[in-house]
Amino acid sequence: MPNTTLRSAIVGVGQARGKGSPTTGSFRIGYVHAQMYGRTPGYELAAAADINPGNLAAFQEQFAVPGYGGIDEMLAAARPDVVSLCTYVGLHLGMIKACIAAGVKGIICEKPFVASPAELAELRALVADSGVKIIVPHFRRYLKAFARARDIYASGEIGERVMVTAAIGDGWDLSEWGSHWLDMFRFFHEDSMPQWVLGQARVTDRRGFGHAMEDHAMVFMQFPGGGRAAVETGVDYLNDSVTMILAGSRGSVSVIGEDRLRVYSKAGERIETYEKEDGFIAAWSDMAADLRTWILGGEPAPLGFDHVAGTAELNLGSYLSMVDGDRVEFPLKHTSREWPVEVLARRAHKGLAT
Repeated sequence: MPNTTLRSAIVGVGQARGKGSPTTGSFRIGYVHAQMYGRTPGYELAAAADINPGNLAAFQEQFAVPGYGGIDEMLAAARPDVVSLCTYVGLHLGMIKACIAAGVKGIICEKPFVASPAELAELRALVADSGVKIIVPHFRRYLKAFARARDIYASGEIGERVMVTAAIGDGWDLSEWGSHWLDMFRFFHEDSMPQWVLGQARVTDRRGFGHAMEDHAMVFMQFPGGGRAAVETGVDYLNDSVTMILAGSRGSVSVIGEDRLRVYSKAGERIETYEKEDGFIAAWSDMAADLRTWILGGEPAPLGFDHVAGTAELNLGSYLSMVDGDRVEFPLKHTSREWPVEVLARRAHKGLAT
């Protein structure tokens, strides 16, 4: 591997303090990206940009990098090799175009990735034409507990694959948080796309991160070979600290938190523990290292564009099933240019008005 240092930059540093919420924002995801670059050999954090001067100043106090009030100014002055886009979904496509025009080699784009099927189609063409390397940080596949759960699920120890189940609480939705679980569902099925998805949601007037958000949703899908998966939003997490359950025909694996497994099989019950205290930032670092390898001519990153475009398609398809009131099959045939939950929100308001 060439001893090449990649200059990195972050757009949208986030708020320095406060836990934030799904509807008020106030998150500091840019700080996680900065820690990732600092931990990963071969990267130098060279710049940051944010439209909020106070947020930018607080970030600079911690990371001591030049700061800019907008992406165009930052790209022209800092000329980064890699850019993290930690902004709202509605801003991503325009910022990706700006990065490509500036000669950026790699982009780490926060989720949700794109806002509509039309945006996804346009982005596919842009990536094919420019050769830019894009990943989306669905980093949980790098956590050892999830990787081990996948291996057990595929090994036959708990029989044939039947169902993966997860739930999302704390007011989160299917896109800002749920897109992680959609990607993990693919991870547990050889990264294949589902054959179809069927979803339903309750949408009223919730908004967050610049877009309409559901109050409660359920999505169900089938993968090639018969494995299925389901996720519910707007409810408490699964009981007993269980994050996800992988059910086989002769047993199951429960992911407890994100660092332990409870395995039930014909051999009995056992607990397996995997992560260290720094497991999350280590996973982010592994992800960034794979992007660097890809940029410098090595193997494509596991979370490279060809893969994450599929997860974005699954996310959009889940919502489009709610819009259509029908099962949606893949690949998508929809060409709409609007975030699908906005359609559901308008329907809800019209129903309330009548």
